[in-house]
Amino acid sequence: MKTTTDEHPLTFAARAVERFFFQPSDPTTLGLMRIAAGILVLYVHLVYCIGLTDYFGPYAWIDNDVTKFVREGIETYAPSSNWKDLWWESDAPVFKGQTMWSIYYHVEDPKWVWIIHSSILLVMLLFTLGLWTRVTSVLTWIGSLMYIHRLMQPGMLFGMDTMTNLGLFYLMIAPCGAALSLDRWWQVRRERRRLGAKYVPQPPQPMVSATFATRLLQINYCIIYFAAGTSKLMGASWWNGTAPNGFLLNYSFAPFDVPKYVEFLQWLVKHRWLWELFCTIGVVGTLCLELGFPFLVWNRYTRWVMVSGSILFHTLIALLMGLVTFSLMMMVLVMAFVPPEAVRQMVQSWEVRLRQLLSRQAGSKVEPQVALSR
Repeated sequence: MKTTTDEHPLTFAARAVERFFFQPSDPTTLGLMRIAAGILVLYVHLVYCIGLTDYFGPYAWIDNDVTKFVREGIETYAPSSNWKDLWWESDAPVFKGQTMWSIYYHVEDPKWVWIIHSSILLVMLLFTLGLWTRVTSVLTWIGSLMYIHRLMQPGMLFGMDTMTNLGLFYLMIAPCGAALSLDRWWQVRRERRRLGAKYVPQPPQPMVSATFATRLLQINYCIIYFAAGTSKLMGASWWNGTAPNGFLLNYSFAPFDVPKYVEFLQWLVKHRWLWELFCTIGVVGTLCLELGFPFLVWNRYTRWVMVSGSILFHTLIALLMGLVTFSLMMMVLVMAFVPPEAVRQMVQSWEVRLRQLLSRQAGSKVEPQVALSR
């Protein structure tokens, strides 16, 4: 039998790839991600109830005539192959329309718009609870995609919608209902009924699909960060240190309605060296995080630094730019790097605290009755 030192390099590489993608792992992290993503997606689509027909009705802000032109009439130019920037000088093929589909393209009756919307909300709720997850995860992704396609116009969609679609897609192919779900609860209940006193509760079985889906999501997250970091290097403001001005002083995003924020900026600009230091730390920190994350997050000693830095980064984006739902969805995606053992330990501690709280409440209710009986 050959030792690992005598193993052929290609065989060693193949085994490394197999361990990375296909070694069974605990699906508990995916279950927690499903709950967090489901709550966020359910909230976003509940907000659509405020003026639903203004988004998807026959007289919506972007009506069906405009969407029909975008889907069928608008011209799209493929990349040129002769290095010509102007499309009329290049040999790039021209395509008409875009490949999009949504049931809201074909339904105009407000009554049915509400019925369809309510049905999708129900499916998203079942997905969040983890009931029939294999089916509801697919339906949730399709339902969310129909809203995205119907609103796929400039000024209507943002990064949050893209990240939502990304997260729901990977959760759809992952066994996200194998832990922390009603599906899991029913499975345990059936086993307890079947075995009776012989039944011993066991954690979810490690699954190959859990590892595979998690790795795909992790790699995609690293690509997002690396693309964001390298694109910033193309901007002059990130080289001269003035990039933070773009969001700190942006009236469309910055919280200028908060007096303390305005007072902080006024105090900061009165001390030039503090302003320069603040902007420099923001620029260097952002670039180090986004460019270093794809490389350092795989090391177990630096993973917690990168994950914590990502959470802090998106917390600042939520507070300083108002992109709360986008930041929360990015935090949901970065949870893919949290080990299942840590999630299971956290969930078990929550269960212990909940049982202690319930026992205390039950005891406080029994004590008066005991005193009266005495």
